[in-house]
Amino acid sequence: MSESFNAAGQQINAVLSSFTQSLKPLGREVGKQWIQVQQFAKERIGGSTDVTELPPEYRQLEEKVDKIKAAHEQLLKVSRNYTLPAYDYEPALNDKVVDFANTVSSGATSLADKLSGGQIAQGSASRPVSQETPPSLSHAFAKAALQAAESVNPEEPLAAALKKFANAEERAGNMRVKQDSDAVAKFHNPLLKTLNQKIADAMKARRNVQSVRLTYDACRSRLKGVPPEKAEALRTEMEKSEDEFVVAVDDAMGKMKLVVENNEMLRAIADLVAVQLQYHKSVAEVLAELSPEIDELVITNEAIYTAGTQ
Repeated sequence: MSESFNAAGQQINAVLSSFTQSLKPLGREVGKQWIQVQQFAKERIGGSTDVTELPPEYRQLEEKVDKIKAAHEQLLKVSRNYTLPAYDYEPALNDKVVDFANTVSSGATSLADKLSGGQIAQGSASRPVSQETPPSLSHAFAKAALQAAESVNPEEPLAAALKKFANAEERAGNMRVKQDSDAVAKFHNPLLKTLNQKIADAMKARRNVQSVRLTYDACRSRLKGVPPEKAEALRTEMEKSEDEFVVAVDDAMGKMKLVVENNEMLRAIADLVAVQLQYHKSVAEVLAELSPEIDELVITNEAIYTAGTQ
């Protein structure tokens, strides 16, 4: 019998714990929190229909904020790539291994420097660590082309083409890195800031509305069945809760309007388009300059081998 009672108690505690988690943040007072939990349970389990309705404008703002929040989250999932190195290609395994070895070596040097109080000879502690993994596909092409140029006859057109190609790809890669940096600064970070501040403030205010609304409806419900001698005190408590509810609704609506009327997402999109346009124009100029030079080397190479076969 006692085991069954304990099991039932555990189930009740689990349910109440779930209610409490879903209603965060609630009032700090344990009594108020318990009232809110009870009211929440009554509405969800008991099917209570006597629930204070929120203004239509409030509901409309909620819907708009939810859509804006979702838009921020969807775009940030994509723009996060601008914060990642080498996102446009898969680095070779040996590059990753060398890069990891350099990182470990750098960490060991820093640790030794700290342990020695910074007295290690400057020749070792201040030596920069080379980044072996190219940060972009263009940089990877540049690295591969330079390595290939070293293995061919420097007098042949192919060697000249490889070097020109490597130089152009490195320039294009540097432009890509700048694009990424600008995209993070002008698009990713502003959207992330809006999501973590304005939108987060609005969502927090909405949760507060839910919290104080539960307290208010609980007071109204209790007032219906209270004896006359206790009605006055409870009516005072209900009126106080009603005032808190009105203030919370006004506060939440104000913060949701800040989200809806905010122009930062549009500005961020315009900035990202400008950043991407500048990048593609610059790369196009580099490739337009390279293309006729490579074509000329192709013709020269064909002429050399054609003359050799005659």
